[in-house]
Amino acid sequence: MSTDIHNNLIEILRLSWDNLDADLIEPFLAEDVHYSSWWALAEINNKEDYLIYLRERFQTFKDKGTKPLVKLGVNKNDGEYAVALQMGDEAPTLIRIKEEYGKIKEMWMQPAQ
Repeated sequence: MSTDIHNNLIEILRLSWDNLDADLIEPFLAEDVHYSSWWALAEINNKEDYLIYLRERFQTFKDKGTKPLVKLGVNKNDGEYAVALQMGDEAPTLIRIKEEYGKIKEMWMQPAQ
């Protein structure tokens, strides 16, 4: 994995969340992207379903007139860049990725501890 490619993908993902715009990240997702979350039982295993999920999530924020605080984060365990999200007083979370051939192949949301 190229650190530059990884960091560029993280920045695009950060911008997507900061602007609540799934179209920004769409071209950078592998067709068989795998998404999981620490808080969800179901996992997503393809680009189409992930984009449906993300657009619905972003629309919920827009409908409520809220959005998370979005920053560039760093995983304390390995030093890799991630997207850090925080809603109000809730504990922050990280979105981490694995890159393959310049696209996001895996993505997972976890506590930022």
